[in-house]
Amino acid sequence: MRTGLTSVLSESAARLYERLIVSGGLSLREHPDLSGSHEARELIDKGFARERYVELPRLVPVEPIRAVDNAILTKQRQILDQYQSLLRLRDEMRALQQDYLSAAVPEEPHDLVRVITDREEIGALSVELCLSAQHEVASLETEHFTRPPDPRSARSLPAEVVERGVSFRNIYSKAALEVPGAAEMLRKSQDAGWLCRVYPDLPMKLVLVDERAALLPLGPTGMEGAVLVRAPVITATLRTYFELLWSRAVSIDGTPAKVPPEQDQVLRLVLTGMTDGAIARNLGISERTVRRHVQALLNALGATNRVTLAVAAVREGWVD
Repeated sequence: MRTGLTSVLSESAARLYERLIVSGGLSLREHPDLSGSHEARELIDKGFARERYVELPRLVPVEPIRAVDNAILTKQRQILDQYQSLLRLRDEMRALQQDYLSAAVPEEPHDLVRVITDREEIGALSVELCLSAQHEVASLETEHFTRPPDPRSARSLPAEVVERGVSFRNIYSKAALEVPGAAEMLRKSQDAGWLCRVYPDLPMKLVLVDERAALLPLGPTGMEGAVLVRAPVITATLRTYFELLWSRAVSIDGTPAKVPPEQDQVLRLVLTGMTDGAIARNLGISERTVRRHVQALLNALGATNRVTLAVAAVREGWVD
């Protein structure tokens, strides 16, 4: 038996097909069991054989080349049917997703505050928190490095996080930028997409992810241990603290912080009352990018909606 046949036929059907090829066909009168057999039906359904009723009824083979073409067409139809089934499933899952989101109750973390002393765990947790961000990662950086910063350690932004529209902001203490190697690391971080400002003095390091988690050091360098905070009341307080520092911090060149050029365009169109879709079409960018810029503007000005954004932008002198 040729092994290629068993890739599309059962072994018994493949044996029957070879038998049909060798004999040129089998009489249905002489072999009455063939007509209703599973093997014969399989060959007919898959295009390897057919029943012929000219003169004596016979089960005859389909020419091998044509049979292969029939097998390909059959497989293509199966794939198309599976694809269409998956499309229908996707539509059903979208509806179920809405039901799930409506009914889901956020699970309260069991450890609202947890002390961590293992250095490797602290480093891994910092990365894990950033990768899980849905809206923003905000951080404070002081001069308390365990060693002079290596420019190669500049934090790049993971593609999957950027695609979600997550924004990244960082405030450096003035002393942190005076450490050898810090300037180059800062430049590379800005090139990667971080929004950076400077504040005269910061009491601690901090990593704040959305409104749900914060990582605080137990000591100046953060290597002595850290506290993972998930308590909403504390993370909200830390967010308020960060926004206060951000509003008073200055840009890296020492001038009062202004909105980046690409966000300035979005801001001015937001103030006209344009929707995200209209802004995207006007600027030739995606709506996701527009939403990311709007969220960054809201965060930068400590605003909660577009109305308070307009008031804050005028107050800070970002627009006339």
